[in-house]
Amino acid sequence: MTKNRSRTGIALLCVLGLTAAACGGDDDETADAPTTVEDTAEVTTPEATDAPAPDATDAPAPDATDAPAPEATDPPTTEPDPGAALEAIGLWDDGPCDAALDPLKVGLTTVFENPVLTLIDQAQALEAAAIGFNARGGANGACIEVTTCDDGADPNKALDCVRTLDEAGIAATVNDTSSFGGADVSAAFKAAGIPRFAISPGQDDFGDTNSYPFDAGGTGTSVMMAQALVDAEVSKIAIIRVDSAAATALAGFYTAIFGDNGIEVVADIPVPGGTTDYSQFILAAQAAGAEGVAMPIGGQEGIQVLRAAQQLDADLIYSGSLGTFPASDMASLGDYASRVILNAAVPPAGADLPVIDLLVADLEASGVETLQRPNMKSSPMRSWVGLYALLKIIRDSGTDDFSRESITALIEGSGPIPMAGLMKDWTPKLDHPGIWLRATGDYTFWAWDVAAEAFTKVSESNWDVVICGTPFGGDCA
Repeated sequence: MTKNRSRTGIALLCVLGLTAAACGGDDDETADAPTTVEDTAEVTTPEATDAPAPDATDAPAPDATDAPAPEATDPPTTEPDPGAALEAIGLWDDGPCDAALDPLKVGLTTVFENPVLTLIDQAQALEAAAIGFNARGGANGACIEVTTCDDGADPNKALDCVRTLDEAGIAATVNDTSSFGGADVSAAFKAAGIPRFAISPGQDDFGDTNSYPFDAGGTGTSVMMAQALVDAEVSKIAIIRVDSAAATALAGFYTAIFGDNGIEVVADIPVPGGTTDYSQFILAAQAAGAEGVAMPIGGQEGIQVLRAAQQLDADLIYSGSLGTFPASDMASLGDYASRVILNAAVPPAGADLPVIDLLVADLEASGVETLQRPNMKSSPMRSWVGLYALLKIIRDSGTDDFSRESITALIEGSGPIPMAGLMKDWTPKLDHPGIWLRATGDYTFWAWDVAAEAFTKVSESNWDVVICGTPFGGDCA
């Protein structure tokens, strides 16, 4: 637990946080006919006679070799009930949704494809998740309709997207991201009465009571990169990061939170756009005496940095985000991948959990390359997780009122939501101590098992615990 109480003025802005995060079947109604005994059948008992009992000594012994062996038969089996299997993990299968019922309308706005940021897989994942849940009953029998909007990394387009979702009549957003124009976008959603459920929050969303995140977004992921290095007993760290003025604050941010843990930031290294030589960043970290590297950086640059490090055989530990590096990236590094620790609020796509298998199956059915298990990052998985949590609230209420007012009231009144093993129970309306009212989250840390070619969980942490006693959190209990 950190207890540093310095009051350094630090603003960790949206650009940093976002970069780290990327920052129907056959209807067979035929039943088997029951087996019956006819009422007319007469049952008789054979009459006893005075005939002598047969002399067992005179009877020839049966020749065991001539007797046919009884035919082996397989024991009767019962076909497993897929609905029961889902129920066991907190989900359900009520059959296809009814398109004749008024639908539940949800939406999402984010950057689709842009040189700065590409999060289109979040939108594709929400659409795929809706298809999957619609096949299993939708929202209390009604179908789920999804509207997504590309904000184009433009504040004006971001506001246009709010109007687009408003006109589409959505009741809530799920896993939307305020990539640009965050404060204005938050205000516009609030004015429209659209709750932002399971939002991927930026700095402007942490104080917004209309936002209901289950983690601290990219900011939380960036902070937990340093926590992973603390857990790995690394003290001297370099930061290899996005080239942004806002991101320069991260070094001071780490010092304020982790200074009491012995963390020393020995190098702050931006990666400019258009870079072709990535070895220079690893060499700079080594020259500064770094033992580990925090990597709040985009996926394309991030994997190039790691490949450069692999070529140099650099003796460093690397900390990054499951929202940046999928399993396929780790597999491409061979043995060197064992040096990488990644974090997120949801487990990776390869985690050995029944609910993860269902999640992955729903998203893989889209056919989108980045939504196939080896390529799947945690950021699009959040869309499925958020939709599940919203549907769980709706299912438990039994409602068929999908108005914004009704959905908002359900979210506000929800107690802890069972998260099917994906994370600890989550209460959407819960204010947290410190300067970030709605920032929250339980994070897990994962290392790459080279032999198994899979992620393995190595530790976990909690956002409120990590920032307590710092300029950003409340007192430590």
